Amino acid sequence: MWKCLLLITWCTLVGCIVPAQVFALRPFVTTDADVVETNQIEIELGLFGLHERKQAGTDELTLEVPGIRFNYGLPWDSEIVLETVGELIDNEYAGSLGIKEKQFASTAGFYKKVWWRAESGSWTPNFATETGAVFPTEKGTSGLGCEGTGIFSWYLKNLTCHMTLGGGTTTEEFGDGRRGLFIYGAIWDVPVSQYKKLHLVAEYSGEKVESSALENQILGGFVWDGPKEIEYDIAAFTGLNRESVDWGMTMGITFFIGKTEKDGGL
Repeated sequence: MWKCLLLITWCTLVGCIVPAQVFALRPFVTTDADVVETNQIEIELGLFGLHERKQAGTDELTLEVPGIRFNYGLPWDSEIVLETVGELIDNEYAGSLGIKEKQFASTAGFYKKVWWRAESGSWTPNFATETGAVFPTEKGTSGLGCEGTGIFSWYLKNLTCHMTLGGGTTTEEFGDGRRGLFIYGAIWDVPVSQYKKLHLVAEYSGEKVESSALENQILGGFVWDGPKEIEYDIAAFTGLNRESVDWGMTMGITFFIGKTEKDGGL
């Protein structure tokens, strides 16, 4: 746990001296059709997350500390993405938290490429793809999975919208078989007129694994462009069916390392 606290402290100190240049994509499940500039680093740091999943017997409560998404800008309007989240799990939750399992989840590496950029305010969307591998770091998993998505983004005057569609393969728990995976989601971002640096955000996302029930959820929250241009976010979410997570919350920050081309490069 002390290692997690050191990592959070270091990232926060770095964020205090490095300004952000573009709007980031915490606290969402899906993403946008945009990338960071060449040689620039973007860190999306989940400081705290918590969610509960109802079960037939005792419920399962999961504490997420920390969640990290690392983006590094490459030439040709692309970037490499690395992400993981640390999970402390109580799978016999009965009113007080008792950690039964520890693991890293959602560990993956992706290559993201923007193929088309439209003018800001246009109804023509940006288009990007994100493809990569999902690593078997969760308990009971083995073998690499793969994912590929197409992303559309509209940057309108008073609304930003992102839509994601994709799929891939996932390994069966405690087995060697593979199953198909379908992924989709939509994000809405609306600036609050009275407070220009405050954004009201929402997301609908879903996942369907072959031969399993659909899991989908809705999320709502706020993103604030704080001092030193660090972005702070907080959101709550809930599942829309029995198979989905029952409820949860997340909070984090986003910052950048490195200067943009506008600032004269590194």
